[in-house]
Amino acid sequence: MKSRPVGLSLLGASAAVLLIAACGADGPAEGNGSAGNNGQAGGISNGQAGANNPAAGANSAGSAGANTGGQPGNGGAGLAGAANNAGNTSMAGASVGGSSSGSGGGGSGGQPAGTKASAGCTKPAAQTLNQWVDTMVMTSGANRPYAVRLPTNYDPARAYPIIMLLHGCSSGTNNVPMEKVTGTDAILVRGTGSAANTCWDTKANGPDVAFFDAMVADVKARFCADEGRIFAVGYSSGSWLINQLSCIRADVLRGAATVSGGEAAGGNCGGPVARMFLHDVDDVDNVIAGGIKARDRQLTQNGCDKAVASVPRDPAPCQAYESCPAAEPVVWCQSSGKQHGRQDDFAPAAFWNFFKAL
Repeated sequence: MKSRPVGLSLLGASAAVLLIAACGADGPAEGNGSAGNNGQAGGISNGQAGANNPAAGANSAGSAGANTGGQPGNGGAGLAGAANNAGNTSMAGASVGGSSSGSGGGGSGGQPAGTKASAGCTKPAAQTLNQWVDTMVMTSGANRPYAVRLPTNYDPARAYPIIMLLHGCSSGTNNVPMEKVTGTDAILVRGTGSAANTCWDTKANGPDVAFFDAMVADVKARFCADEGRIFAVGYSSGSWLINQLSCIRADVLRGAATVSGGEAAGGNCGGPVARMFLHDVDDVDNVIAGGIKARDRQLTQNGCDKAVASVPRDPAPCQAYESCPAAEPVVWCQSSGKQHGRQDDFAPAAFWNFFKAL
């Protein structure tokens, strides 16, 4: 089950980076929209640290010298004892979700309360940090390459959020550059779509949904990840696939954010997923009507009342739908004059701040 902390605080965008020109049109998968409205035909086949409750019967404060695998309090030393908070996973006698005391900092390897640590916790990194490292994963009977970027100072006793990066057509590296803003706090993952023009196949039973599943499973097995904080960021063709995944993999994704794209979901969606949409009104490759359709489906999926007007929310020009559950917000950011660009001067910081608030 996904952790659902209550509350949303969207912070202002920061860290401007170079605006990179968009790739070509990213059309819908077969049966997922018209080529005329949404790009070229066939282009794609388509807790909180807050409470710090100690485990029952366990110590609630450890010494500063014994903080491996400890819980970050509001700034005290981590706990190295055998205690766990309810629902967390104990590793090799040390607490993955152990409690701590104090206010201000956190012990090395600390976890927010409610963290669901993956099987890869305590395993050594076994790869260079802070750079993309290629690897392979078996999916649909074949090995497919993908890459993982571990943060600087990666700690195998700390469960990190995963951010899956899904690219626009033309290149597997045509991604929103989240590595510019995530610093020491996230594991980044990117793969390459299998459809023509290096796009993604967005069919619910297609090879790229299976590839997404395989990448997530492999990363959780190899590295220390928080299974309750798996996010996805998409651009163009990748946004189409995320719009599909936010429907059929709602039990996997805690949140997602996209630039451009269109609706690929065909119904039978799961539960709510926190969502941020960025779409330019002047985009002629993936016209904004497709983004609006995906947004409106997400509002319904999250149980929001579409009759309630949205309100401005930082960063401008974003609007939040206040009728949505606080833990599963939907935010719509409508730009102008950017056309089909990735909006690297805006998207990375806005998306990361959105995820951090969940």
